[in-house]
Amino acid sequence: MCLGAGAKAANESARRNYQYELDKRERNWMQTLSLTKVERVQYEQGIDASNLGLANVYSDIQEAHGELIGKAFQENESEWKEFLQENPGAQLAAKGRTGRSADRISTLDLGNYLAKGSRRAYQLTQASEELSETGAKAAAQTRAQQMQMFANNNIIKSPDLAPPQPVMQNEGMAAFKDALSIASSIASIATGMGAVGDAGGLGGGSQGKTGLIGRFLG
Repeated sequence: MCLGAGAKAANESARRNYQYELDKRERNWMQTLSLTKVERVQYEQGIDASNLGLANVYSDIQEAHGELIGKAFQENESEWKEFLQENPGAQLAAKGRTGRSADRISTLDLGNYLAKGSRRAYQLTQASEELSETGAKAAAQTRAQQMQMFANNNIIKSPDLAPPQPVMQNEGMAAFKDALSIASSIASIATGMGAVGDAGGLGGGSQGKTGLIGRFLG
């Protein structure tokens, strides 16, 4: 029997378990770092994609606004030509028919033309405001999306807590205790043998006792 074997085995097991926990902690941290790099790349790609999407929205809004303005100018030009060609007041004046009636007709025709232009300008203004609201909503949604991506990616990560160092047993003290235990056992056996000899058993009397102890010690 090796003195202190139990303590040695326990210490060796504690060292193995401690090293296993250290290695496991390092593997987990390396895996976390790798995942963090992937998440960072995905975050940057998400930001670029959201910015590109917002730029496309702005481009569509500008194109739609330009089409509205172009259409308004074309309609104004067409109505102006129509006004000049079909204005009853101007036709009466061209025929030499003047007076309050002719003036009133000319004024009404001009008022109708200007009213159409005013309604068109109002419609254009309303459409422009709707396009602006669409752009503002798209910008707000993009901003909220980017803030959420930032929050998801801005989590500070750190390694797991290091495992506590093992508490080693005192192998020398354990060996000493084992030696004391063995000596105590031998002493108990010897005492038991002596008691049997005194009682006359195993050879009887002092001779038997002497012969028994001699054989035990020899």
